Amino acid sequence: MGASQVWAQVPRASEVVETVPPPEEIVSRYKRIEVADHPFFITLAQGPVDLEAVYLLMANLQQGTSGSFINRLATTVARVDDRRVASLLAKQLSYELGAGDFAQIHSVLLERFVTALSPWCARADDEALLGAGRRLAREGARPYLASDPCEALGALMVGEIFGEKMEACLAHEMRRQLLVTGDALRWLEIHETIGARHPHAANQLALHLPRGGPSLSATWRGAIDQWGTLWRFLDDVNEMLIAMRG
Repeated sequence: MGASQVWAQVPRASEVVETVPPPEEIVSRYKRIEVADHPFFITLAQGPVDLEAVYLLMANLQQGTSGSFINRLATTVARVDDRRVASLLAKQLSYELGAGDFAQIHSVLLERFVTALSPWCARADDEALLGAGRRLAREGARPYLASDPCEALGALMVGEIFGEKMEACLAHEMRRQLLVTGDALRWLEIHETIGARHPHAANQLALHLPRGGPSLSATWRGAIDQWGTLWRFLDDVNEMLIAMRG
């Protein structure tokens, strides 16, 4: 299901506040959408393992998130009034920063993964290939800049869901090959482990979010906006891959 189809199912912030579903519905609706159904992953799964395509995806993900996500998450922790919500976000922030182990900082592990994949892309040094990541960084910032921090919380919930689904697709591909192994896959292994240990992280966050009023509408706005941004990111990567191969 694409972003436009999601939009058709979700109440607008301009509608009567009482008609806006509770935040748990954000989780259930987006969990029903399969990232594996995106054309990029459909094509990836149909043929031999394509490490050039995986490189393009991961290099753009690094471009779009490594320089900004930690700051956005930390800023959101500081902005929310509910300390239960802040506690859940702080736990995620700790994971991202390696829980005190500098070698396990996720952005460091992602860089290692991208570096290990780079030999399979002849244009790995070409900045023109990172347009999808630059757009992700720019458009992904919107909910975090909103006046109501609940927009950021909506974005974080769907980002968690999208990330788990995308990582499952990646794990499936990387298990079909033996060329990139060992420490290079630590980023992927850690994200799989965290997902397995905390399968209901988005649900836990949803339980503590506003049940009505403008902040509930803001939560939906952030979720809708961020899911659309992430889906367009895959669109952009897919289009770049097709253009590369002309």
